[in-house]
Amino acid sequence: MNSTPVEPRITEYLYRKATLSGVPLSGTFELTPVCNMNCKMCYVKISKTEQEGIRPLRTAKEWLNLALEFKSKGMLYLLLTGGEPFSHPEFREIMQGLHKMGLLVTVNSNGTLITEETVDWLKHCPPVRINISVYGANNKTYERLCNKPDGFTQVSNAIKLLKKENIPVKLNCSVTPHNADDIPQIFQFAKENELIIQAASYMFPPVRRDASLVGKNERFSPEIAAYYTAYTDYLTLGKERFIAAGEKLSLPCDDADNCKALPDGVRCRAGRCSFWITWEGYMTPCGMFPTDKSNNVFEKEPLSCWENVKYQTSLIRLPSECSGCSLKDNCHACAAMVITESGDFSKVPKYRCEMSKAYPYEYKKLLNKIEEKAYE
Repeated sequence: MNSTPVEPRITEYLYRKATLSGVPLSGTFELTPVCNMNCKMCYVKISKTEQEGIRPLRTAKEWLNLALEFKSKGMLYLLLTGGEPFSHPEFREIMQGLHKMGLLVTVNSNGTLITEETVDWLKHCPPVRINISVYGANNKTYERLCNKPDGFTQVSNAIKLLKKENIPVKLNCSVTPHNADDIPQIFQFAKENELIIQAASYMFPPVRRDASLVGKNERFSPEIAAYYTAYTDYLTLGKERFIAAGEKLSLPCDDADNCKALPDGVRCRAGRCSFWITWEGYMTPCGMFPTDKSNNVFEKEPLSCWENVKYQTSLIRLPSECSGCSLKDNCHACAAMVITESGDFSKVPKYRCEMSKAYPYEYKKLLNKIEEKAYE
């Protein structure tokens, strides 16, 4: 029950069509930067005091008017995120309004604010899915990583409440030096609750939180991050599929000159058929990008902001070394990784590059351990 989710064919088809035509099919509303936890690797979280010193949160009316405008131009999918979106004082009104519009809404949450009272109203305007981030398998780990001593208890209770009302849940897991020992138990927790789980050991540099942190975060070395990517791949896929996936791996090329080619543009959906709006109102292709403060949808015509985002995205050219790299298909180094790791779209994201080069070797080491254990 913990395999990787696969998009329905109709969803893939719609995204392909929207990318070709430049329709804003998918949006993300970052309702607040405030969170009731304080995770060491978070890319955006600031305190309530800091937020209030910058500006008040946007109101439910503002977000709903924005949703209505983008719906009229083709938006069907909408992700609500934060910070912790359930901490927004008008989150209930936002959810109810979006439900009436008929949008397909997904919510990213840490789960700790989802109580019985929350589920009582949420079941009448349910999202398509709630993605709950699980940071540990016990309260001690939550305290160590998230400064939330009762976090696991609250998350476990939230999941039970949501499942009882048949509100779909998916688990996300950020693998860091502070919770790596819990990974087998976290995957077992997902299995026991019959939930899909996705884990990531790559942590973006939090340049939106602190512009000086280009290429830095509370994370593993590239080699250890590669090992935990392999390990979570194994837990996700199972032994047979893990072995089959390894047969398709490429080894890194030692001749850097032969890796060069014409630079690629943005390869994902960001800025082509999807957008992100920060809590202040700045539209950007992706929430990991540094904020462009000239593009505020609450101060300018929202659809002109979208046209500007599409245009700016079309100008992005990624490193030529990446486009010609033998590991390109396994690396998936996106524009957000490039800019947050190097500070420049044209420069190789060193950390991600080293992590990708290490993966084939870490995969083989892990596979040898698995095989040896099978014969013990």
